[in-house]
Amino acid sequence: MGFGSISMIWTLAIPAIVFLYYFFRKKHEERTVPSVLFWEQSRKHTESSPFVNPLYRNALFYLQMGTLLLFVLLLMKPVLTGSGNRSEHLIIVADVSATMLAEEDGEPLMERHKARMESLIRDSKGARFTIIRAGAAPDVLLQGSGQSDEAIRTIHDLKLTYAHQDLAAAMALAGTVAGGEQADVHVFTDSADPEELPAAGPGVVYSIHTASALPENVSVVQFGIALEENSLSAIAVVTNDSPTDKKVMFSLQDGKGSAVGQPHELTIGSGEAERVVFEDLPAVRALELNMKTDDGYPADNTIHAVSRGGEELPVFAEAGLHELVHQALLATGADVTAYGRDEAGQLPEEAIVVTGSEKTFLERRGRTVLFGREGQVNENPVFIKLSEDPLFTFAQDEDIYASGLYPPFADMETVAGPEQSPLIQRAGDGRIAILADPSMTDWPLRPSFPLFLWSVIDGYSREQAGAGTFLPGESRATTPSLVGGWQLYTAEGEYLSEFGSSGALTAPDEPGLYVLRSGKEERYLAVILPEEERAVSAGPSFTMGEKGEHGKSESAGTLPVAVPLILLLLFLILAEWEVQRHHGLSY
Repeated sequence: MGFGSISMIWTLAIPAIVFLYYFFRKKHEERTVPSVLFWEQSRKHTESSPFVNPLYRNALFYLQMGTLLLFVLLLMKPVLTGSGNRSEHLIIVADVSATMLAEEDGEPLMERHKARMESLIRDSKGARFTIIRAGAAPDVLLQGSGQSDEAIRTIHDLKLTYAHQDLAAAMALAGTVAGGEQADVHVFTDSADPEELPAAGPGVVYSIHTASALPENVSVVQFGIALEENSLSAIAVVTNDSPTDKKVMFSLQDGKGSAVGQPHELTIGSGEAERVVFEDLPAVRALELNMKTDDGYPADNTIHAVSRGGEELPVFAEAGLHELVHQALLATGADVTAYGRDEAGQLPEEAIVVTGSEKTFLERRGRTVLFGREGQVNENPVFIKLSEDPLFTFAQDEDIYASGLYPPFADMETVAGPEQSPLIQRAGDGRIAILADPSMTDWPLRPSFPLFLWSVIDGYSREQAGAGTFLPGESRATTPSLVGGWQLYTAEGEYLSEFGSSGALTAPDEPGLYVLRSGKEERYLAVILPEEERAVSAGPSFTMGEKGEHGKSESAGTLPVAVPLILLLLFLILAEWEVQRHHGLSY
C-alpha cells in the first residue's frame, strides 16, 4: 500500500474533533419512563451482550468515525503497489549519477531506489532478471539470470559512477536486450522527460520511477585558481536553489588536507548566486573548497581545482660547452644564461642546468644535463638508434654516429644505446647524462638534437605542473612523463592504477584530488562533477508502452483503490442515515 498524497494526513484533525465532541458533549440524566413505547427497546438492550451493548447504543458514532477516517484515506490517494501483469523478463535500469545522492528525510535517493528494486525482484520469482547501469555509457551488469538472489546481490553492490547518465541510451539498450519479447523495464532515476526517451518496442513496457520531492540545494557551480606573482587567489560561484535563504560556511584545503587561508561565511538569498573570493593564498598546487550548509544534496558541496603550474624554468648553460649546444638551446626558445664553472654553486635550485662538469652533475639533484664526463673514452665508432623513450617523442627515428663514448654510470638506466655502452643515461631523480662530447658525434648537426633538448626542458619545467581537470571516468591523452608511464594515486597516497606512456589517462569515478607520479615527476589532477549533476530535479513517475494510454503518463507500478473505497464510503453514509432514522442520535 502506498499513498499519492501523504501530506493530506493533516485531515485526521476532522475525525479527532468529532471524537473529542463525543467525550465532552453534555451528559443527560438517565430516568425510567413508565411508557410502553420504550418496552421493546429496553428489552433489546437488556438481552444484548455487555460487549455489544455499547456498540449498539453508539452505533451512529462509530459509523460517523469510520466514514470520516475513510474520507481521510481517500484524500491521501491510496494505491496498491505492484507491476500489473508481469512478463517473464524483468529489466531494471538504474541511474548511478551523482544526483542519486539527493536526500529526502535524510535518506539518499539511491538507497530508496535500491530497496524498491530488491522488493520488485522478490515479487517476481520465476522471472529472468537483467540489470543495466545507466552511466555516461550504459553497462549490462546482469543479463537474463533466473536467480533472484544473484539479481538482489547485484543491486546491493551497485555503486555510483557520478557521471551524468545517458538514460535514453540505457533504455534503448534495455529494448534491445528484450529481443522483441514481452518485458517489463523499470527505470529508477530522479526525473525524466517522456519526450526525450525512446519509444517502447512491441511488448516492452517502461515504468519510470522518479524522485517524489525536490530537496533544498546550495551548489558550487564554478571554482578556479589564479596564479599571481608570489601567491594564489581562488574564486567560487555559489547558487542557492532553495526556497529560503541559506547561511553558508566556506573553507579551503590543499592537496594534503591542510587548511589554507581563512574561512568565509555568508548568507545567500533564495534563487540568488554569489561570488566568493579568496586572496593572498600560499602557492599550493591544488585546492579543495568545502561548503557547509543545510541542504539535501551534499555531492555538490565540495569541488576541487589544480593550479596551472609548469611555468618554463630558466636554463643555465656552462660557458665552456660546445657552441652547437648553445645554439641548440637558443633554438628551443628557452631563456638561456651562460655561467662560469666556478659559479656552479650559486645556481638557483629552481633552474635547469646544462653542464660539462661531472662534479656539478653529481652535486645537483634533478633538472641537470651532462655532456661528456671524466675518464677514458672508448674510441669504438658505433651507430646508435634512438629509442621510443618520451624524451624522443618529437625527435626523428634515426641512427646517430659516435666516434667514441665515455664509460656509463653504474647506478643509472640506459635511455639510448646498448646497456654495455649507452649514449644517454638517466638517474632516478631525472638527471640526464649524454656520454659523448658534441664533437664526438654527428647528433648536434641533426634537427632531432634541439628537439631532444626542447623535450628535456619542457619535461623539467612541467614536473610540478597540474594534470588538469577531468570529469568522472573521462579518458583523454596526457603529456608523457620523463621516465615513461604514470601511476595514479589518491591525494592520501593510495595506489589506484597505472597508465603507459602512450596510453590515455582515465580519471577515477569519484570526484576529488588525485596525484600522477612517475619517478620524481608528480602532478595533481582534479575530478569534478559534470555541470548537469550540480542541480537536482524531481518529477512524476509514469509508464510508457502497451500499458500506457496513447502515450499518456500514469503512475508506475501502482493500482488505484479509490473506486472500492468510494463505494464503501457511500455504504457507510447510507448506514448512518438508516441508524439515525430508526434510533435517532446516540445517547
